Amino acid sequence: MSQEGAARPSPEDERFGPDGEPLDPRAIARASLAADRNWSLWVIAGAVLFSVAIALAAGTPTGALVLSCFLACCAVVRAVVRKSPAALVVRRRAVDVMTLGGLAVAIGVLSQVVPSA
Repeated sequence: MSQEGAARPSPEDERFGPDGEPLDPRAIARASLAADRNWSLWVIAGAVLFSVAIALAAGTPTGALVLSCFLACCAVVRAVVRKSPAALVVRRRAVDVMTLGGLAVAIGVLSQVVPSA
């Protein structure tokens, strides 16, 4: 049977990645153990902590606006950079960009509309 006639695995099959390549469980385990050395996870954790610190120091609307700006930057990075940082790659590029951008807009608008106590 030729390559063209070969059936691709179904997307629901957990043994295959989104492009149809077989997944190696050992490689996945090694990657998850190396997650603490991934710089993008630390940048995102630091940005969230920075947003919380700004919220405590300058008020909740300001902290939420800082978080919103960071999410917008993440959406741009995910949209533009070919090999995006691991912490930003969850689904397909379009889904990730729409999710990050939508959250950025929603949090930014809510931070300015909702009255602070």
